[in-house]
Amino acid sequence: MTRLRKIILWVLIPIILLLTALIAPLYKTDFDIPTIAMTVSLVFTILVGFFIATATTNYLNFNSYLADESAYLITIHNLGKLIQPSAEKKLGHAIDQYIIASLDFPLISYIKNTDKEFDEIIKIIDDLNPQDKKIKRTAALNYIQEIKNNLFQTRQSILLTAPRTTSKIHWVVLIMLTLLLGYLLLALRTGEIFSQIVIGIVLGALYLILTLLNEVDNDHFLEESVALEDVQNIFRVIGKLKYYPPHAFEKGYIKEPLENYRTAVYKNYPYSTEKKMVVVKK
Repeated sequence: MTRLRKIILWVLIPIILLLTALIAPLYKTDFDIPTIAMTVSLVFTILVGFFIATATTNYLNFNSYLADESAYLITIHNLGKLIQPSAEKKLGHAIDQYIIASLDFPLISYIKNTDKEFDEIIKIIDDLNPQDKKIKRTAALNYIQEIKNNLFQTRQSILLTAPRTTSKIHWVVLIMLTLLLGYLLLALRTGEIFSQIVIGIVLGALYLILTLLNEVDNDHFLEESVALEDVQNIFRVIGKLKYYPPHAFEKGYIKEPLENYRTAVYKNYPYSTEKKMVVVKK
């Protein structure tokens, strides 16, 4: 999320809603506003509470699965190096390509777009052959197969928890309820400055609740705060420079590192992930 978008979403629009409550003409209705507002707010609270709870659960699970995937990849690299030292470079390259490919896509869709790179890792694992009959190499070979199965399960779990909880029809209902509730709240203004400020704050809070739901459901927070930095440890373990996709800087997810790192020059992103790797030296 760019800095400008953050300011618009989290500061400017709430201020506009507050000013709306202060300067919009007063109006009254003939029906019982408090009773209807209470009914609408109850329905709104139940729906939003359900969606936020579900989206937050998915968010936390998704975060855990991403950490598991990173840990499994690191373990696979270390076990592969132990089983067959000559395969270390090839396995490290395959893991490197998989992580780079995964960063080409949003978190919610990277699993289904990285099958080719993932299959290459699995192929190398299955081709590992201990260079001698030492017990530790045999044990590592058995264990790496277990880790491989865990990695399959983790990718499937990521695939299941990645989709949005709220669909378009859900958002239509939520927005309609919010607009209705906003209309009723504005009708409750008495002309006193305090009541107008309170109602303006409530309108801003309603908007921010929906914005928060959208950000959590879209995994924007996770993409900004965790995903990019979490995978950098994998690059360190496999002996590669850190990699950051250019859109990570453009969207303000992270600040440019003070050390050497890799990035990419895309030919036609996001319509194509064809790119040229570039090393940025500090």
